[in-house]
Amino acid sequence: MENFNVEYFKENGIQFIQFQFTTISGELKEVEFPIENWESMKDGTGVDGSSLGFLSTEQSDMRAIPDYETFSILPWDSRVGRFICNLYNNNNQPYPTDPRSILIKDLKEAEKKGYYFKVRPELEWYFLDDDLEPADEGSYMCTVPEDELHLVRREIASSMITMFTHGTPHTIHHEVGPAQQEIELAKEYALYQADNVQTAKVITKQVALEHDLVSTFMPKPFQEEAGSGLHIHIYMEDKEGNNLFAKEDGISDELKYFIGGIIHHADSLSALLNPSTNSYKRLVPNHEAPVYKSWGIGNRTALIRVPGYENKAHLEYRAGDASMNIYLGMAALFAAGLDGIEKKIKPNEPTLANVDHMSLAERDKLGITRLPVDFNAAVEAFRVSSFMKTLCGESLFNILLEKYNLILESHRVAQRGDYEHEWELEQFLNC
Repeated sequence: MENFNVEYFKENGIQFIQFQFTTISGELKEVEFPIENWESMKDGTGVDGSSLGFLSTEQSDMRAIPDYETFSILPWDSRVGRFICNLYNNNNQPYPTDPRSILIKDLKEAEKKGYYFKVRPELEWYFLDDDLEPADEGSYMCTVPEDELHLVRREIASSMITMFTHGTPHTIHHEVGPAQQEIELAKEYALYQADNVQTAKVITKQVALEHDLVSTFMPKPFQEEAGSGLHIHIYMEDKEGNNLFAKEDGISDELKYFIGGIIHHADSLSALLNPSTNSYKRLVPNHEAPVYKSWGIGNRTALIRVPGYENKAHLEYRAGDASMNIYLGMAALFAAGLDGIEKKIKPNEPTLANVDHMSLAERDKLGITRLPVDFNAAVEAFRVSSFMKTLCGESLFNILLEKYNLILESHRVAQRGDYEHEWELEQFLNC
């Protein structure tokens, strides 16, 4: 922090400071000021919480307080220095509906028990043209000339390397759908990685704009093409960095119970990890997205895939998509898994088979059931979940439930008016 003063900013060509924070809906917001105001702003600035959906009008005062570890300079405008903020109340306490503060709190509580989480997200999105159609005709891991936008994707990855204060991209490539892209991030501490996801999304949209493209993380923008997910690889370690999901001869009981907790809470988790009506157009059988509450070693049709044995064992949650609030999504996954460890919740039987191709009798034998078929079912599971109410706290729980119900009612109107796709594009194109 000692470096952050007006002279430091001037020496680095910075003229403006941008404070960023994330709303309950997962939107990244920002407020800027000239560096000359740094001394009066360095401890935070007031924001209208009611206008941003955090709280009621009569309780509208909040403060955005910068996390100094998150400082970086915008690659597309080197005059601007960025800090990611937490939101506090007037008593200088983290606000109970601030998503980033909730993740920080949950991570600290897990660390008191000896559990440290790192994650590796896989971000998928589409590049669209002015007509909101795919901007190339490429295919999975293709190269030029099919991969027409590889330079744009590389520019995005380069900006991530510049902006991330912790971590880097791991792999970048063209995905299955035309103009569909993927950047997988390297393993990193969960809080930093949540910040990276928010930063990656705004970089992707900014660079796309500069190339007269639209970048969308919408889960299923095209009925006939592959959907876009946000797979999250989860690693649980002790303070010394030892893998708690592994043992010498395979996977640990902690990993099995962690999976058991996630599967046990999977229905209510869906409301947070797939929080749009469009999400469930991606979660259909035989389209590479998981539909059933299942797990298996190396099984890419399962909800939870365990990619490795021995010291590399971890899990990959495959159902999520980028319409989620990444801070709340990670907090919920960790909490569900730790609930499984605490209560020793055994998961259903693992499988190596294609779960989509199983008969009902085969799935019944393994204890495999369906994820929520639509957002309405997910919201109902969320509504009746005491686990979710405890995790979120009463204020956030009620705000989320109100937001979900408004989405569902608006969706029903769009369906009756036969303009569902147009409505979903308007609601979820920018996620």
